[in-house]
Amino acid sequence: LLVEMLAADGVHFDEADYESLEAYCRLIEEWNESVSLVSQGDLEQLFERHVVDSLSLAGILRRSVRDGGKLLDIGSGAGFPAIPLKIVLPHLHLVLVERSERKIGFLRKAVGDLGLSNVTIRHGEFPQAAADVVADAITARAVEDPKRLTRAILRRMPVGCTFLCQSGEGAVVKGDMFHVEHVDDAWTRRGLRRGDLRLIRRAS
Repeated sequence: LLVEMLAADGVHFDEADYESLEAYCRLIEEWNESVSLVSQGDLEQLFERHVVDSLSLAGILRRSVRDGGKLLDIGSGAGFPAIPLKIVLPHLHLVLVERSERKIGFLRKAVGDLGLSNVTIRHGEFPQAAADVVADAITARAVEDPKRLTRAILRRMPVGCTFLCQSGEGAVVKGDMFHVEHVDDAWTRRGLRRGDLRLIRRAS
């Protein structure tokens, strides 16, 4: 099903990609007790709850981010959705922002072990840790205060940038500066994507 869904979005997915994702999940399992990357319940369904949800964004990014374009992931934690997306869309340049030093250590280990290139890891809070980053797309999948973060992202988005907002805060974005699209696609209808996805694009 995953192969079929990604193919329908124009995203190639092969055995090597699957092996990389499995290796990534094993790393999370190994580090989880010491770093608290995901809950115990999620650990038992890591691929279904986190990897598939992350990959549900791949087709959108393939269409909205040019080759070599930059994805800024805020509050990266265990690396969802950015690392699975990088595995299937290797042309992406990732900037991962994470405030926990222990999780930064995990992200560096994962990037190194998986052999991922063009990945920058920033330790600190948004927006300070990414003040110089001009992103083509932004993700922020699991953060403590999504309302505050959404406001901070909207204030700093460059023209043409798309925020893939899964928190529900995208529903209240108003004004001519932003175009908001509610995504109701096959991933949503099959229950394979967590949250209510809205694409918020800075138009002017």
